[in-house]
Amino acid sequence: MGVFGQYEWQARDAFDEVRLRMDKVNADNCPIQHLGDLYLPEDAVSHLPDIKDININPVFPNRTALLHLHNMAMSRSFFWSYILQARFIRPAINDTYDPGMMYYFLSTVADVSANPYINASAIYFAPNSSYTPSYRGFFNKTMPRFAPRTFRADDFNDPIHLERISTLNTFTVRDLGAIRNDSLSTDYTSEFYRINEWYKKWLPDSVVGRHDTKTTYQVEIRYANNTNETFTFHGPPGADEFPGPVKWTRPYFDCGRADKWLVGAVVPISDIYPRHTGFRHIEYPTYTAVTVLEMDFDRIDINQCPKGQGNSGPNRFADTARCKKETTECEPIHGWGFRRGGYQCRCQPGFRLPTIVRRPFLGEIIERATAEQYYNGFDCEKIGCKLSFLIFFSLLSIF
Repeated sequence: MGVFGQYEWQARDAFDEVRLRMDKVNADNCPIQHLGDLYLPEDAVSHLPDIKDININPVFPNRTALLHLHNMAMSRSFFWSYILQARFIRPAINDTYDPGMMYYFLSTVADVSANPYINASAIYFAPNSSYTPSYRGFFNKTMPRFAPRTFRADDFNDPIHLERISTLNTFTVRDLGAIRNDSLSTDYTSEFYRINEWYKKWLPDSVVGRHDTKTTYQVEIRYANNTNETFTFHGPPGADEFPGPVKWTRPYFDCGRADKWLVGAVVPISDIYPRHTGFRHIEYPTYTAVTVLEMDFDRIDINQCPKGQGNSGPNRFADTARCKKETTECEPIHGWGFRRGGYQCRCQPGFRLPTIVRRPFLGEIIERATAEQYYNGFDCEKIGCKLSFLIFFSLLSIF
């Protein structure tokens, strides 16, 4: 037996269904859950930022955090694509121009620590595509798997915090590629990993035809000795391409890791593969890794207002607001996160608030109302002269 609405007058809707699916999965039972139960519907997150709309259509205030996540994922992809290919600017005397392993880990830590709304950052390399300066010699320079990942840990129960308040400054850093060879369930490139939708978005890079069609970018470098250089490197898809550089994952339960519901932005990282061969005619640009930045699903606002201009969909929670449609219209309020009541009910044209009401009806108050309060209130009054005023003025005209 379960209670979906707060009161009997509240019918079950899409919010209750999503909430039920979220509460069904936890850290203890997620390994045995069905694969479909680890994901939420794709339209559970609406108004996703699109690079083709930036500087053309306005960005809603309740989507600025997602836009920042979008831009950070793109920034990381450009950075790593350039860093991995910029080592070809210098002579290949040794391999120390490649970034070290600790550089990857500290970079993901910096992504999370510098952005309070970002809860996880990771770089997932395709098999045998990550090079390290620690490996010497010509052959076997790649690592089978390499995936540095940092996520924000909840340290509210740490003994040094007497107030039991999470500081949001504790991070868990792991290499998800350091696994046993016979453990497919821990291999993020395997189908048995189950929650690796972010990996499948771009990897493995299966290109029909030529690989050298990867988008190229140029960076102008000025050195300390007053010399200039323009370096061309391959990067993520351009903004004018379809579907663009950023792909979004469905909300998923980060089973066995952060154990939270997360939403991720995924952008590919380009590199020259294979590298260090000395035969440039057999080397080609390809997507060798993806950068994935994620934020908590329950910190993303939902739009409960009916579909219309600015809320054209897809939106799972559309038309779940409790506004009286006869006299009021719905307007979303940002900053509510994944919970009910993130809207207010304004009066429609031709109607006004009752004299004892000073502002539009808040959705949070409506959601908590009893049946008697709901059906007898939260209405706007029609603008116009009442009958008593008409009688009064008619009597004045007689005398």
